[in-house]
Order: sequence, then structure tokens, then C-alpha cells
Amino acid sequence: MTDLTDRIVLAARNNALWCDAVARSHGVVTTTDAEAWTAATRTPPYYPDAVTLSPTVAEYDVLARVDDSDGCSVKDSWSCLDLSNEDFARLVVGEWVWLDPSAKVSTPAGATWRRVETAEAMAAWVAAWASDPEAEAILRPSLLDVPGVHVLAGRASDSDDAPVVAGAIVNVTGEVAGLGNVFAREGDDERAWAAASAAARTVADGIPLVGWEAGVGVDAAVAAGCERLGPLSVWLK
Repeated sequence: MTDLTDRIVLAARNNALWCDAVARSHGVVTTTDAEAWTAATRTPPYYPDAVTLSPTVAEYDVLARVDDSDGCSVKDSWSCLDLSNEDFARLVVGEWVWLDPSAKVSTPAGATWRRVETAEAMAAWVAAWASDPEAEAILRPSLLDVPGVHVLAGRASDSDDAPVVAGAIVNVTGEVAGLGNVFAREGDDERAWAAASAAARTVADGIPLVGWEAGVGVDAAVAAGCERLGPLSVWLK
């Protein structure tokens, strides 16, 4: 597949399905069609109320499906909407990234990566990932039961009790596997993306990895072997 629009469609839908899993774990009712994924009520912090799935969907078609009062957020997957007339501000500008199965990925020495499989291990992963107490409540252990979701932890040693020093989440959805929530406790973004990409391939079964990043995260993903696909925006009211 070479068409960038097709690749962004796959990446956006994969991301929407991850947002769906997180929202549903909090009891939020959601809807998905060819144009957008939307939530009927507010989603957890840092997660959007809508993700566009078509480059031709119009602003009001999206806003008509959500509670567009203050606090509403929209992930504009092609960065082509203008929600400023509805008192939204562009909060984040990022880029979709794609890692082809044929791309060479180096595995940095250091952390030992394994799947998280228990609620206790998930709690340790979340504590290492979260930037504040509010964030710790977002990702719940029930996500481990969602088909295709793999939470990966990089530990300081081979011991099951070793502290989590890095991590990522892989969400396999048909033709692609989403790679997100990449982090490293020491803060080395390039090393974190390289290690997470290598670990993700162990559960992605030979399909492309997709995701999105902003700022230095884009450079880290590219350094790990990813291609840039195109821009996206997150709007907040």
C-alpha cells in the first residue's frame, strides 16, 4: 500500500478503536461510522470526544454528534477542519507515523520487555507511565481483556519484580497495529521509540506499526525507522 490517504485512514481508524476501548472501559457510549468515531459524553482526560475517519467530513457533521460544550475535544485526522468559529482552539499539531515491516529496527540494550498480563502488573505499568495522579485513573486493567490490545513493559532486569522503566501499548486492528503510550523513565525519546518498536513487532505478527506523535516525539519515531504520513490536529473548546 503506497497511498498516503489510505495509510492515514488505517492509522486514524486504529487510533479511534483504541480511544473506543479506553472510553468504553469508563462506561462511555460510542459510535463509529465511515466519517468519524464519536463519544456521547465526555471521555477520560487526554482522550478526544471525536476522531475524524474521512478527509471530507465537515465541521458541523462532527460537532452534531458530540456534546460540543466547553471541554469538548476533536482529533482532526487530516488537520483540515476549522473549528475556530465554534470557539475551539488548536491544542496540538502532530503527525501520523508508519513503520513498515521491512524497515530495519535496532533493539537498544537495557530494559527487558514483556507483556503485562495481570492487574497488579498493569498497576505498576500505569504508575511508571502516568505523569500525574489524574492520569493513573485513565488506563484500567480491563483493557488487558480487549482483543488485540497488548500492554508492554520494559523492566530494569529479567526479574518479574524489577521496576518498570519503559513501556508502550500495541493495539492490533486488522491490517495495522497501533503503537502508542511510548515512554521511558529516563526520558530518552529516541531510545524509547526504538525499543518499543522492536518489542511491538513481537506481537504485531508482521503487519505495519502506526501511531502519532507531536514535537520531539515525531523525530524519535522517525529515528526509529518510521515514515511521516501527514499532519493531524487536536482541537479543544
